[in-house]
Amino acid sequence: MEKHRAGFVAVLGQTNVGKSTFLNAVLGRKLLITSEKPQATRNRVRCILTTEEAQIVFVDTPGLHRPVNRLSQFVLREAFRALRGVDLLVYMVEPWGEVAAYDRTVFERLCTDDRPAILLVNKTDRARGNALEETLLAYDATDCFDELIPVSSTRGTNLEDAVATIVRYLPEGAPLFPEEMASDQSETFLIRELIREKVYQVTHEEIPYSTAVAIRHLESRDDGLLDITAEVIVDKPSQKGILIGAQGRRIKEIGSRARADIESMFGTRVYLDLKVKVIRGWTKDREQIRELTGPG
Repeated sequence: MEKHRAGFVAVLGQTNVGKSTFLNAVLGRKLLITSEKPQATRNRVRCILTTEEAQIVFVDTPGLHRPVNRLSQFVLREAFRALRGVDLLVYMVEPWGEVAAYDRTVFERLCTDDRPAILLVNKTDRARGNALEETLLAYDATDCFDELIPVSSTRGTNLEDAVATIVRYLPEGAPLFPEEMASDQSETFLIRELIREKVYQVTHEEIPYSTAVAIRHLESRDDGLLDITAEVIVDKPSQKGILIGAQGRRIKEIGSRARADIESMFGTRVYLDLKVKVIRGWTKDREQIRELTGPG
């Protein structure tokens, strides 16, 4: 009989390769926000998959990218801090047909120790021609990875194989967290992230990256209603108008979508009072960045 395994697994990769979509799929529930826009994830978020044989503590990291301001520097720093103390690295790419130039610079930092690493080539359903095979060969030639697995997070292709492979590389040991625990993040953080995701979904202008969400009031009432007051923070007055929309339609849609997801996550009725606030230049202020993007 095989012994129980448990450990920490950092999931890294460039922006928009599908890390959060992969984790939501293998966890079987939505715990991480997803978006087509870059840097949707800003923090190291730990999600926990528990089975009879193993417990995998996934650390979802912000997408790797070239920093352009203090906010993006903070995001990148969070990604590399996630590597501390993990047992396994999972690096995700798309079937580009070659090793991305930015990945090569990252590998100079990642491939310097004896820690095992697995490459996941995501979005195989979008691969054209020989792009998948060429991608696998190119990344294999870097000698950075112990295993290379093609997957499709949206279609569920090879996800069970990916999880089984990850488990094989974990150390033997007892579970690290209670069996019923799915994330180490607070309710405040999860609600804040769901609201921010809806800003990403509803707003098509280039403002979401300058957006943060602050939970000002969170109370579970005696009648079972979860009462939430939240502010969507932007750094320019013009962005406030874009977010609110004509006759308040856009902010109402954001609130409606967010309320539905929060009710689904927590299994209770929700009252959500959503406002928009301008804090000029918050993305350039270290203290504001820590306050508005911290774990909450």
